[in-house]
Amino acid sequence: MSKSARSVFIFGIYLGVIGLILLLVPNMLITPFGIEPTYEVWIRLSGILLMALAVYYTLAAKHEMVVIMKATAFIRLTIIFFFTAFALFKLTSPNIIIFSAIDFLGGAWTLFMLKNEGHFERNN
Repeated sequence: MSKSARSVFIFGIYLGVIGLILLLVPNMLITPFGIEPTYEVWIRLSGILLMALAVYYTLAAKHEMVVIMKATAFIRLTIIFFFTAFALFKLTSPNIIIFSAIDFLGGAWTLFMLKNEGHFERNN
C-alpha cells in the first residue's frame, strides 16, 4: 500500500469509528466539545453517512484509486471552512473546529503523499 493510500485508509478507519460513535452514543462524543446534547435522529444519520464514507475511503486506499484519493484530500481540506463558518454564525460551539482540523491535517497528509508519489505530474 502506498503512503498516500495508507493515509486515506487510516482516515477511513477514523471515520468509521467516529461514525459508529455518532450512531450509537452521539452525546458521548459531542458534549465534551461543548456541543449541546441531542436526541434527534440527524446526528445518528450523520454517523451512518460517515461509516459509508469510511467504506469508500478504505476501498479506495486498498485498490490504490488515485482519483478518489485526490478528491478526498481536497474535500477534507475544505471542511475546516464550513465548520468555522458554523462557529462564526453561532450555529454550534467553536470546538467543532477541532474535528475539522483533523480533517484538514488528514487531507494535507494525503495531498503531500500524493505529490511525493508523483500523482500531480502533467499526465496524471
